Amino acid sequence: MSTVAGKTETRQATHPARMGARLRALFGVLILLALGGAGWLFLRWEPTLLPIRLIQVEGEVHHHSSQQLQERLTERLRGGILTADLVDLKQTAEELPWVGQATLRRVWPDTLRVQVREYRPIARWSLDGLVTADGIVFRPHGGTIPSNLPLLEGDDKRAPEITARYQTWQAALERIDQGIERLSVDPRGDWRLKLASGAELRLGTTLVEERLARYLASAAQLEAAGRPLTVDLRYSNGFSVKWAPNTDSGVRVPPDRVAARAGNRG
Repeated sequence: MSTVAGKTETRQATHPARMGARLRALFGVLILLALGGAGWLFLRWEPTLLPIRLIQVEGEVHHHSSQQLQERLTERLRGGILTADLVDLKQTAEELPWVGQATLRRVWPDTLRVQVREYRPIARWSLDGLVTADGIVFRPHGGTIPSNLPLLEGDDKRAPEITARYQTWQAALERIDQGIERLSVDPRGDWRLKLASGAELRLGTTLVEERLARYLASAAQLEAAGRPLTVDLRYSNGFSVKWAPNTDSGVRVPPDRVAARAGNRG
């Protein structure tokens, strides 16, 4: 009988402990539900209670683009100052073709500050693009391509090579008071230069640096002789010239004729 009584006393002692554990568990669930409900209410009302009222665009923005960027970010903005997704907004800003990099940060209590680094074009690219000094091609929308920039033409994959040569050759030509209006390379790798003077230099597919150097060495002589329309440098050790009509070359070369100086064209 004593053994049975001992078991009964143990069960009676553990019953309050079980009840206490259940109450604590229930209390914990209620707290979690309350926190979840508060969080849900906060997420729902935060854009109204703490809205972003101002989007500030900083940096050198050149393409009437501050307003355009503000409008784009406003369209994608979700949440208030605390919950706005800055990663998504950064991607939205960098989707604009002229934006090279964007950095966003919150400024209490209601401002989103956007630091923008634009691409800086040095030339037009083919039909509808622009290209930076690093050979990055981008295509702005809305007819914002400046017409006063030189034109570079070629495959997009060759843009770094083409822009590098353009900058090197432009610097060399500027030393003799000339400049590049158009530089192109076709799919076969044939390089051509159109100078601001109107003359076209044909450099071919190989030894293009040497051929341009040959022109640079003879440019003063050509200028003194007349106005060349085409200078074909695809010869082993010389070039040919097509002169503009009514040119008195001083070297007795008939106008509109090609005069080969030396070498075989290759």
